[in-house]
Amino acid sequence: MTHHEAFEHHDHPAPTETSKTCRLCSTPYSPENNPSFLGICNTCGYKILIVLLIIMISTSYIAWFGVL
Repeated sequence: MTHHEAFEHHDHPAPTETSKTCRLCSTPYSPENNPSFLGICNTCGYKILIVLLIIMISTSYIAWFGVL
């Protein structure tokens, strides 16, 4: 068994600097308008921030009611 299809190298197009795709939702965005070192678009960034805010609020309520 010398050759397997899983080990074939496929030529992928080189990514262009004019448009990148979001790592979470795969929609293209412009890095000039949205400079992100994480590779995510603005809408996914806001969604992550909202989820983190909800988690922080819920854990603070759990901590306060656990102390009282």
